[in-house]
Amino acid sequence: MNERKKAAQRQQEDIALNRAMLWFGAAMVLELLLLLVNKYFVNFPMDMVGVALVLEKVLIAAAVLGVLGGAACAVLAWKKLGAGQASPFRTVLCAVWLLALGISAGLVVRFGQSAMQVLYVLVPAGAVLALVYYLYQKEFFFSACGIGVGLLGLWLVRKNSGRHDVLVSLYMILGVLFLLGLVLLMFKLKKADGVLTVKGRALALLTKQSNFLLVVVSSLVSLAAMIAGLLLGGTAAFYLLFVLLAWLFLLLVYYTVRLM
Repeated sequence: MNERKKAAQRQQEDIALNRAMLWFGAAMVLELLLLLVNKYFVNFPMDMVGVALVLEKVLIAAAVLGVLGGAACAVLAWKKLGAGQASPFRTVLCAVWLLALGISAGLVVRFGQSAMQVLYVLVPAGAVLALVYYLYQKEFFFSACGIGVGLLGLWLVRKNSGRHDVLVSLYMILGVLFLLGLVLLMFKLKKADGVLTVKGRALALLTKQSNFLLVVVSSLVSLAAMIAGLLLGGTAAFYLLFVLLAWLFLLLVYYTVRLM
């Protein structure tokens, strides 16, 4: 029986590693595409004007098709989940890939270099979070997501030159909604011992022993820092970046010690 448990555990670890590598591979492909777009569309040389115009049309098409295709995959995954089928991981992965591609293309067309700077940070950060989710403690993943939203928001405030206030405002609105949603999710998971029920199917996101309060505190700290940076300006945002990074480091030490 003990050998069976070990074999099952090894199988689960292999599945987690494979899924993490898929997310990481997708992020590398997207990062490569961003480099190509930056060279031939955003900062194209004068003798490549024709290529840039073609790329603009390709990006617009990618934005439309990516969002529509990602939405279709998300609906399909939701139906599979409701039908009680096996975990729709591939469908969810496809939905995220397509949505990421479509949204990224749309942002580049609309905001140009500013969007490229955000995506250069966001894509590798997403890959790291995927590794954390599958290979580290789930509590730290949720805390890192909350802090990551605040870090990117502060970085945007710091880097914003006033020419693209729409991008910053849009991110701030989405960031606040995300952090508040994360706090509400933790309260819901706390009541259900870490299990989220979706269409009659139980998803064990955390365990009964998880420190839900620490995730809530991390989200609220990130929210407060992001709002303070937005209100106080770029200099305050610069110093608040280090505050959030220090908090993230403390969490990393705390969860690492817990594994020992």
